Amino acid sequence: MNDGENYWNAFRSHKRTATDGPTLSPWMVTALQATKLLLFTLCNITLTLGSVFSKLIVLIMSTNIIPHSHLLDKFSRKCSRANVQRTSTTTASIYIGLLMIQCLPDIFNMIQAVLQIVKQRGGAGNLVGSLVILECLRAIGLSVLTFHVFPQLDLGRCIVLGCCFPLVAVFQRSLIAMMNAARASKKFRSRLGRCFLAMPHIFMCIALFSSCYLWTLFDSGKQFTAHLALPIGIICTSIGFWESWIDTTHANTSYDELYRLKYAVRKMNNTTKAVVAFCRICCVLGVMIAAVFMNGHTKLHGVHFFKAVFYFGMKRGHTLLLLLAVSIIILHLIMRGISRFLAALDLHPISFIHPLSIAPIIAYSFVRLTCQSPTCWISRKLAKYGLRWICDQWFQESSGFTSPDFYICMIWLIVGSYRGWKLVKQRYFESTEEIISSMPPISNGLCIEQSLVVFQHSLNRQEKEFLIEDDDLINNSDENDELRIRNDDVDKTSTVYACATMWHETETEMRQVLRSILKLDVDHATRMSSKKSDLRYRLEGHIFFDDAWENKIEDGIEKREPNEYFVMFFDLLNEMTGERLNENGKLETRILVNTPYGGRLVVKLPSGTLLFVHLKDKTLIRHKKRWSQVMYMYYLLGHRIMDCPLSIEDRQQMADNTFILAIDGDSKFEPDALLRLLHLMNAKSDIGCACGRIHPIGSGIMVWYQKFEYAIAHWFQKAAEHVFGCVLCAPGCFSLFRASALMDDNIMHKYTKTASEPRHYVQYDQGEDRWLSTLLLKQGYRIEYAAASDAETYAPEGFEEFFNQRRRWTPSSIANTIDLLMDYKRAAENNESISYAYIAYQFLVIFFSMLGPAIIFTMLVFAQVAAFGIDGTNVMLWNGIPIGLFVLLCFTTESNIQLIYAKFMSIVYAFIMLAVLVATSSQIVLETVVAPTSLFIVTMVLIFFFAACLHPKEFTNIIYGIVFFLMIPSTYVFLTLYSLINLNVITWGTREAVAKATGQKTKKAPLERWIDKIIDFLKEGVRILSGKEKRENAEKQAKFENKLSKIEMALRNVEKGGEEIDKILSDFKEKREIETQTLAENMGIEKEETRKEEMKKANKYVWMNSDVLKICERGKLKSAEKTFWNELIETYLKPIKSTAAEMKQVAEGLASLRNQIAFTILLINALLALAIFLIQKHKNVLSIKYVPYKGFKWTKMNEMTGQFEQTKEPLKIDPLGMGIVVFLLAILFVQTLGMLLHRLNTMIGAFQEVRNLYEYGVGQPVANTTSEDERILTNAREMINARTMSISHAGDGYTRHRADEAETGNVLYKLQKARLAKRMQRSALSN
Repeated sequence: MNDGENYWNAFRSHKRTATDGPTLSPWMVTALQATKLLLFTLCNITLTLGSVFSKLIVLIMSTNIIPHSHLLDKFSRKCSRANVQRTSTTTASIYIGLLMIQCLPDIFNMIQAVLQIVKQRGGAGNLVGSLVILECLRAIGLSVLTFHVFPQLDLGRCIVLGCCFPLVAVFQRSLIAMMNAARASKKFRSRLGRCFLAMPHIFMCIALFSSCYLWTLFDSGKQFTAHLALPIGIICTSIGFWESWIDTTHANTSYDELYRLKYAVRKMNNTTKAVVAFCRICCVLGVMIAAVFMNGHTKLHGVHFFKAVFYFGMKRGHTLLLLLAVSIIILHLIMRGISRFLAALDLHPISFIHPLSIAPIIAYSFVRLTCQSPTCWISRKLAKYGLRWICDQWFQESSGFTSPDFYICMIWLIVGSYRGWKLVKQRYFESTEEIISSMPPISNGLCIEQSLVVFQHSLNRQEKEFLIEDDDLINNSDENDELRIRNDDVDKTSTVYACATMWHETETEMRQVLRSILKLDVDHATRMSSKKSDLRYRLEGHIFFDDAWENKIEDGIEKREPNEYFVMFFDLLNEMTGERLNENGKLETRILVNTPYGGRLVVKLPSGTLLFVHLKDKTLIRHKKRWSQVMYMYYLLGHRIMDCPLSIEDRQQMADNTFILAIDGDSKFEPDALLRLLHLMNAKSDIGCACGRIHPIGSGIMVWYQKFEYAIAHWFQKAAEHVFGCVLCAPGCFSLFRASALMDDNIMHKYTKTASEPRHYVQYDQGEDRWLSTLLLKQGYRIEYAAASDAETYAPEGFEEFFNQRRRWTPSSIANTIDLLMDYKRAAENNESISYAYIAYQFLVIFFSMLGPAIIFTMLVFAQVAAFGIDGTNVMLWNGIPIGLFVLLCFTTESNIQLIYAKFMSIVYAFIMLAVLVATSSQIVLETVVAPTSLFIVTMVLIFFFAACLHPKEFTNIIYGIVFFLMIPSTYVFLTLYSLINLNVITWGTREAVAKATGQKTKKAPLERWIDKIIDFLKEGVRILSGKEKRENAEKQAKFENKLSKIEMALRNVEKGGEEIDKILSDFKEKREIETQTLAENMGIEKEETRKEEMKKANKYVWMNSDVLKICERGKLKSAEKTFWNELIETYLKPIKSTAAEMKQVAEGLASLRNQIAFTILLINALLALAIFLIQKHKNVLSIKYVPYKGFKWTKMNEMTGQFEQTKEPLKIDPLGMGIVVFLLAILFVQTLGMLLHRLNTMIGAFQEVRNLYEYGVGQPVANTTSEDERILTNAREMINARTMSISHAGDGYTRHRADEAETGNVLYKLQKARLAKRMQRSALSN
């Protein structure tokens, strides 16, 4: 460190500016395989039929642009009774509908691209001019055909004419064939054979080219006027259909940009996207305006177009036409989504039934069948829209089959289908190849089958270098920059550090986490030794024991030794690993090391993984979980990566491929859970953390409650956060963090900050996991949720333990959410996954959570009124008094009294909730299901049941919903109030501890103090009279002499102490004589303390010779690491020592903060409860009258007779309560939608763990499924896991994991650049 800086301390904070088979049971494998087959079938059918329907609707609308009043074909004669009313407004709506189908997707793309350009503030990318020209030609060609050529034809001819679009592709293939045949280097026989092979291509080219002039030759009646428009439309569309004639042979040619866009080797940048969309819109609009004049619409004016749009009526034909166009647009979106979905599963539509090859044949066959066997229902349906079925004119007479153009049209149909099949024909690749899939980035509504093709391509090494999103990332980088990364050989082997924090776990909990680590040990060794497995990872375990030391007194001498919890852990570790002693009575796989923070046990697990057990001494280093996390972050990422003697490129690679698996001391998980998180992290580079599904385990009613609570929280809340934004909290019991994300600015370094304000104590120390997640989100990293990664952890089983846990979690969660909402502009600017809509959603969630006590309170009141028929005012008082008393107890009494009262009231209200259940059921029966309150309750129950059905492995959690329902008052009222009013209780748990920390003495009762004084007086008298004091001094001196001898012998037995131990022994020999003489003269208190301080150095090694640990080998910490720990402790982890005055000031600040927040929220809840109650009290005046439907009846009690009678009176609804219900239902629907999308993503991941479709079979083993489908899994996650199509793999292209490092993602580059800037600044100041 020549510059005087510590590399391990390079992290910064600054003020921000703008191998094994899947763990699936056989029935699940069978179900997934069957579901996969069913989805494949349904998706293929939907794509094919949807394309046929879209093509027919577009052609029907197009052929009706010009009215056909005199039709003589068989269909028209039979179905002539259908009354078709055509007006100029109807014609205008046809034009507008076709314009919408083609241009509306372009409008959305243009708006999105412009917003992205504005957000990026430059650097939107270079314009790809060739793409703009080709897409404009395609738009012109399709518009000319749709608006001018097709109206002069019938449906049959329009369909076969659409088959001529591959004209340029066929012409290109013919030229290639002729050039191959004309090569002079080939023999004559070979050239002759190639000539024969070229003839079919030439024939197909001539046949398709005839479509440009065919009807001009055969038009004897001069009815066909599009003589020039026809070849323009065909040729422009064929050239614009560039995906059909661009292939892999165009790489590194003048068409290289098009090749890269087609196969997603690069993404289409925002500049090109915006310009292409704008030009296409202008082209289509211009052609449409020209077609209006060319088609002879003399009576069609601008006012008709205005009426078609703004004169809305469901019974008007022009409105129905526009709605039909909107439905076609939605159908196109669904079909493109289905194509992406199938590509994600590596189940592309079967080539010969792909819409591009089969849709024209099906459409033509349907038209022919309809015209030959007229079914007039089609005519009647179209008449409602003002449309006619323009039947194939070939079949007007019996001699229709001899029409001059019939056979050539059949050739067009066959050639077009054949070329479509060639384009979508599936290619097969080796499993070792890196395959990318892509779709056309632009949707063409007038010919949607062109936009449903999925292209696959295998990348070679050279192409991988160009996997970038934008050219500017290269153009803006300095080639001569010494810090620029040039290494392209990225090590794909990940490094995973499994880091667990422990304190006083039980043996069962320790066994659980050790079993999980041992399973990881086996899986890691298997994968590292296997050459077939692509997902390989290095593994290292770290366990940080908090407060692992205790003082033990032997022969009057105090020494520090590991406590009983570590001894229990050590015995358990030996039992589970089955290690045996060697010939010298030692365990070679166990090494003890002294460290500046206490001690360390290094263990080699059976399969070779190293497990480091760090024993923290709270007298040497800060204890508790957050500081353990700071320890392993700085040790693993600072010392291991930053301090290593490697180049910045290699260190950046280490950071990119390093992950920290954060677990608790009682976590239980399978290796597959970690692998799923690794897959997710490798699929998307912007993920800073991925967390799994946490399952609470234990026994008792409180655990049952938490099972349902955790279930609905993960099913709805976490899934919605994942889909619509980011997960807000990564649980510390099972989350995988990316090292480079933690090392970024304002994350790791800021995590070391101590609280300086009262709110910091709540935000930083009460929920460290939530705060770390907030730092990641505000820095721009995503946190994602993988539902298939299951982990278990022990949940609080007692009422008091549960309340105290939530007392810490609730304020921290609220504080971090509010922190994110208050800084929403910066969060939305830095993090692309956080939008203003997501911020609004989180605001509603936190707002209604604050109103929870009032909402539940009023629900209890009115439910009791309905159940018992008691006056509402009395019920209000009866419920308000116990809750008010609890609030008073929370402000004035100790926590144990609060919890006793809350526990008692929870039992009482559990019985009351039974009455609520009865009252709610009665209300549903009386007011029927369509009443707003009844509808809300029934909807909520059905949604919960539906969610349970979507999670079959967790379906039994729905049973615990009964316990959850009974405990609603306890958790939503008493727990909320308890957490809120005890907000000032932070690191300490009770008010007795607060008094002790602030230097105050806990007051005892007068009787208790009097008894203590009497006992102390008697003890002192007996001690003086018996002469015990003199004997104690003599015994103390003898014991001290004995202890010194024992310590000297113990130190000589230490094998690896070195010169340091020799020095200690020599010091003791000298000090022994001095201390012996001093003790003989004076046994005062000051001499006792001096001896104890001098004994600490010797005790540093004595713990290794304890009865339990003496079987371990001895080791010594390297000097570099020892220096690191000393500097780290001195900088960040030195134990905090506060004076009584400082602690009192903190306590007063927290109490003031508590008072402000508690009184505000209590006042708001009280006002809301009172408002709802008063509105209900005056329901006859202030309510909204609501009739669900005409003729609605409901049952009401007659106050005169006391009997239930049916009435037609409107329901009376409380407007304030109804507003709350509507908002809650809206939040629930949003979360349900998020759950459905997230389940779809999870299902895709599950499909990759079973065999491919062609291996479908129930009883076959699936051991090798993961290795066979890892390529598919990565592709699937990249395509489907994206929130929008524009950032997905198949939407606009492929994004390399490290594509944007040159701009923002290269953490090591930024840190090194900052260090160089500081060095230059110091040099300038010194000069």
